Amino acid sequence: MIPGEKGEGNPMIRKSDIQWWVLEAKEHPAAAPTIVEELAQRLIELDAENERLRNEIIRLQQRAPTTADSAEVSALRRKVATLQTLLSSEASTEPMVIFLSDRLHWARMPLAQAQHLAREGRPVTGKQTSPGLRHLLLARPADELLLFTSKGRALKALSSDIPWLAEDDDQSMPENQQLASDERLTTALVVAKPPRFWTVVTRRGHVRQFLRIDLERRLAKGEQLITSLFRNDAPVAAVNGDEGDLLVLTRWGKGVRFPQRAIEAQGSVALELEPDDEVVAALSLPSDTQILIVTASGYAVRRDTSQLPARSRPGGAGKALIQTFDVLGAFPSDSQANLLYLTYSGKLALAPLAEIPLHQRSDKGTRVRVFDRDPAVAVVLVPGTS
Repeated sequence: MIPGEKGEGNPMIRKSDIQWWVLEAKEHPAAAPTIVEELAQRLIELDAENERLRNEIIRLQQRAPTTADSAEVSALRRKVATLQTLLSSEASTEPMVIFLSDRLHWARMPLAQAQHLAREGRPVTGKQTSPGLRHLLLARPADELLLFTSKGRALKALSSDIPWLAEDDDQSMPENQQLASDERLTTALVVAKPPRFWTVVTRRGHVRQFLRIDLERRLAKGEQLITSLFRNDAPVAAVNGDEGDLLVLTRWGKGVRFPQRAIEAQGSVALELEPDDEVVAALSLPSDTQILIVTASGYAVRRDTSQLPARSRPGGAGKALIQTFDVLGAFPSDSQANLLYLTYSGKLALAPLAEIPLHQRSDKGTRVRVFDRDPAVAVVLVPGTS
């Protein structure tokens, strides 16, 4: 019998089912049609259960309301919301938005739902349950997450293992229990295809490269990856270290670029920082390209990296790329894309990038969004094809 088959009395699609289907399709290509039929049948059953629950809600609403009825209706509504999320996610490869707090409360929702919340200006979670979200990712169901903590450790997770957050859900986001009481999440990234080398950058500009298998070995043992030269330092970025240059950006809009092969075995200092400045982003540059630098107050600047020639080695003062003190992130430029922001109060906001000109010198950039007293704390780039 196929794992999770209807005969077992469980119509849900489990992670183990998917793993079995993939393995079976690889080893026995002739079984692929049967697997597709099974997946379709499972989705039909989910849809039927969804309709049954909808009819039950209508039946209960038509009766004279009682306290017990209200509780039952609320429970059924939550089940319907969960089933709708399952149907929309398992039936497609639509990107999903992942929310994380410093203490690793986490949840995900379909991109379309997140865009709907952004257009309506509503918070991601209820005011009473918001865990203080500070990180935002855009991923697909098959992607992995690589997480770094204030203790210099790395953690891994599958994006598909993060629980769904249904719209209007009043439940608290679950907290991942992998952090110590005094440990915080400092950065996270989506990994579709892991590189051979990772380059990790800390808040105070310490950079070091790791062979992927070495990083994963240390990760499995819970070891500290980086022993920084600076106090209270922690990883804030990790990029593909296989080739090309590394571009490091600070909160005050300074940048430095150098070949990744120039990083010393035990690490190097990327640039000299003012006491109140810090590294907030890094990009891998296999060749010259245009990049987008984004601020927490809603400004953005498009720059050509040819205006920032690579140094022969790390170190020295950074070059001003934007006149600001609140750089939030940096991305490869895509004029057809949109920025999706997460604000301090837990709201989402969208901003198109088509009208941002190519800036030839350092200035404050183009205003793409007004945040007033609710600045952005995280931002992701939503490609135009999404």
